[in-house]
Amino acid sequence: MVSRDTIVHIASVTIGLLVLALVEYFDLGPETGPAPVAVFLLFYGLVLGGAHFYLALRGEDGMIPVEARWRYVATLVVLLAAGAAIFYGGGRAIATIPLESLGYIVLVVTLVAYLLTESMSGYHASRQG
Repeated sequence: MVSRDTIVHIASVTIGLLVLALVEYFDLGPETGPAPVAVFLLFYGLVLGGAHFYLALRGEDGMIPVEARWRYVATLVVLLAAGAAIFYGGGRAIATIPLESLGYIVLVVTLVAYLLTESMSGYHASRQG
């Protein structure tokens, strides 16, 4: 039997592909500039995080605890936002540090923090169970 998680993931990917098809069908925006980046962020947000966000909102843990789903969604939002900042930042800088460098620092720190948080959470769950 197919799990609820799998059904929600398939629906999330289908919605993401539908977004891409609609953008292509209606020819929304030029092929350069901010429109493709917004579509990219929406597509990857739906495909990678849509199911986790939906199941976390409903409080359904299934195979993954709700807290871990929220951590994953938060990490994904930060990574996508940092990626957008890197893309749109161009040659801008905050003080003397280029925005691109700050974006990469945010990416690395977020990934390391996520890895450590999930590792500690898994360790604590294994000790209690």
